[in-house]
Amino acid sequence: RQAIPVRISRNRFTVRASSTQTSKSDVKNEPVVERLAQGGASRKGVSKAFTKLLGLQLARPEDLDPETLKTPPYEPYTVPLSSLRVQKLRPYFFNRTWTDNDVGYGAFFVAMHAIALIGGPLTYSPECLAVCLGGYVLTGMFGVSLSYHRQLSHKSFRCKKWIEYTLAYCGVLAFEGDPVEWVKNHRWHHLHSDTAADRHSPRDGLWHAHMGWLFDEALTGTRKDSSGNMKDSLSPPWFFKESPEFYTWIRQTYMWHQLGQALFFLAWGGLPFFVWGFVIRILFTMHMTWLVNSVVHIWGSQPYESGDGSRNNPLVALLVFGDGWHNNHHAFEFSAAHGLEWW
Repeated sequence: RQAIPVRISRNRFTVRASSTQTSKSDVKNEPVVERLAQGGASRKGVSKAFTKLLGLQLARPEDLDPETLKTPPYEPYTVPLSSLRVQKLRPYFFNRTWTDNDVGYGAFFVAMHAIALIGGPLTYSPECLAVCLGGYVLTGMFGVSLSYHRQLSHKSFRCKKWIEYTLAYCGVLAFEGDPVEWVKNHRWHHLHSDTAADRHSPRDGLWHAHMGWLFDEALTGTRKDSSGNMKDSLSPPWFFKESPEFYTWIRQTYMWHQLGQALFFLAWGGLPFFVWGFVIRILFTMHMTWLVNSVVHIWGSQPYESGDGSRNNPLVALLVFGDGWHNNHHAFEFSAAHGLEWW
């Protein structure tokens, strides 16, 4: 397979792609790396470099207990309109174990969707829609995509601390978890993407990858390393090491911020703004994030051999501020930009 020149930079990069699928280049802890990306590049080497750069102490799948990685004896099937071969759908509601956390998360999502489906049409107005979309840009783009994902998870750019804190707080308002918890789950996904250790892979079904994994502790509880999936006391992420006071405060007061923003929308515009600015906006942001875990690991193009099921999906990319160029992202995890074409 013909080698392809690749230039990777923290700020900008160019890739001259060939007509054949190219492999992920071996990334080193350098501001700029210039090397040849050859077919069949070792994904293990890339993941090892990724782990070293971010100071993680996570086990690779081969280091985990065999029972953790054992594929359940499900009947395989092929996802419609896709070449993805996955296991039979997990028993999502019946014939399964429900923990207290599962019940709590499940009840929360049922209540939120019920409020949105019933209250949304009854309280709709152009002003409510504007508040919802504006909140999505603030929390989804600046908070989740820019801060949680590109900066805190992948360290693809640095900025002044007050900007980092502001962006991270926008992520807090997305109600997807505190920064440390979100980053912990995302790093685990990249280290074990679409293997038997991945906590939200379509190999366990589309529903599981989208949101079912959030209340399936019987499965996700086994997909972690012996230290509890990077407990902060054992392996804190880089941003927590740099600013422990701020991120500890966020973790300890996380639910108070959610209560605060709910009361803010009630005070600002009454029940309509609460339904659209808080409930619907949060659900929409969550589902857009979950599309990247589910849809973009099933449908789309794969110009790079990233060693997993990540795809480039233009529609999802449009909805989630570029994160739908997911195969590009898995091939070049440290790049702040996910698009490789001029458009």
